[in-house]
Amino acid sequence: MKKLLIVFFFFISLFSQAQKQTFSVEEVRKDMAVLKRKFEKLHPGMYYYKSKKDYERLYDSLYNNLTQPLTYLEAYKLLTQLVTAVEDGHTGMRFDAKRFNRKKVKYVPFYLRKLGGKYFISLNTSRDSTIVRGSEVLRINEERIDILMKKLKVFVSSDSDNEEVKDYYTTGLFPNYYIREYGPIDSVTITYRLPQTNVVLRKKLACLITGEINKISEKRYKAFKRPNLSIKVVDSLNHIAVLDITTFSMTGKFLDFSQNKFKRGLKNSFKTVKNKGIEHLLIDFRGNGGGYIPNISRVLRYLSPHPFTIIDTIGFKKSAYFTIVKPYYITPPLFFWMGFPKRKGDLMYRVNRKSNNQKPAKEFAYTGKTYFLTDPGCYSATTFTLNIAKDLGLGQAFVGQPVGGASWGSFAGTWEDFKLPNTRFVVHTPLYKITHRMPNQANKGFFLDIDYEVNRNYEELLKNNTNVIDFTVDMILASKAASLR
Repeated sequence: MKKLLIVFFFFISLFSQAQKQTFSVEEVRKDMAVLKRKFEKLHPGMYYYKSKKDYERLYDSLYNNLTQPLTYLEAYKLLTQLVTAVEDGHTGMRFDAKRFNRKKVKYVPFYLRKLGGKYFISLNTSRDSTIVRGSEVLRINEERIDILMKKLKVFVSSDSDNEEVKDYYTTGLFPNYYIREYGPIDSVTITYRLPQTNVVLRKKLACLITGEINKISEKRYKAFKRPNLSIKVVDSLNHIAVLDITTFSMTGKFLDFSQNKFKRGLKNSFKTVKNKGIEHLLIDFRGNGGGYIPNISRVLRYLSPHPFTIIDTIGFKKSAYFTIVKPYYITPPLFFWMGFPKRKGDLMYRVNRKSNNQKPAKEFAYTGKTYFLTDPGCYSATTFTLNIAKDLGLGQAFVGQPVGGASWGSFAGTWEDFKLPNTRFVVHTPLYKITHRMPNQANKGFFLDIDYEVNRNYEELLKNNTNVIDFTVDMILASKAASLR
């Protein structure tokens, strides 16, 4: 009986800790120390973008200015500064699932678009269908929208502190970031100006769970969907088509670890391209945050006429060895190190000596002209693909907005999630450093060089993001017309 009581009170203690509303100075400082120590042990990009001196200056400032207990959200806002200061888009922090069940928490029911320093409703997923897309948002709960958005940017991790990425995500994923600032709420009051008028309205909107938001979005904006690997002919006379690649992760049923569903879908897409006699293929990567690395080679094999290699080096911190290869694996820890024989500082790594090990596709290889469409949502496997393609000399043009991921490579591959001991926030950190194989060094910038920068505007907001496609098609037609003169 005594043992049962001990177990009972142990679980009561855990539950109380999970629901704790405030944290003492000592508790938050301990979490700060654990967070920094874990990053220094595991993260291969710690002090890669932000110097150790600058990071520790921020750490000391936050540590010394912490003199009062913090609420749950206040603690999150403080600790997230140490996460985003790593300046890596693959590094993040989230709420404990026991406190915030994503399926039950209510979110603000609309999304935003930033244009010329102003913010407009891009999607209205509230129950009130009278709120028009393209309306300018002025205030939310009496708070000026520009002041609010500045607050939300603190939560966004981006490579080398990429400002375009911060704008992209705080607007495109507005409900997710708003809840990090204010937590779950039942409703918001929105002040907005109707399109092309001076009429200003105020409305109170109920916040909704994800399931209801998705149902409204599916019904109201079904035409906006971009099915992954879909082909759309936009000019049959001139043989121009768009291939949407919205993610590099696409699995089927029954433990599809090698993502054969993506492989089959990709093959069918290029089969369609060939059967339709497409001469100009626009590959739309906008909003593609990445995914399964082997799918990069699968895409490029249909585009490159020559053999290629995508990875130059891959490595990890020596101190992360037993995090990557768990001791209870028994055999792997004894031999895994042999695959990473080189050392540089605290990094264990290997050089990919299999030069040009990826061969062009034997069937349905595309031999026409290719155009790549980009925006700040392009990250990870997507920027990997784009940079390798540019280095291979693929693509007539790279069109759109600057991408979100660095050209050299990324910190990715495998991740470790760890909980902070007091606040229980979950920190997501990559374990590998992956460098792209780019022997020609065709890209000169830190981020991908765009040939034609085509930014968002109000007209394309109303037309559902077609201006980049329209621009590229017009460029193709102008080029064809010029060749006939």
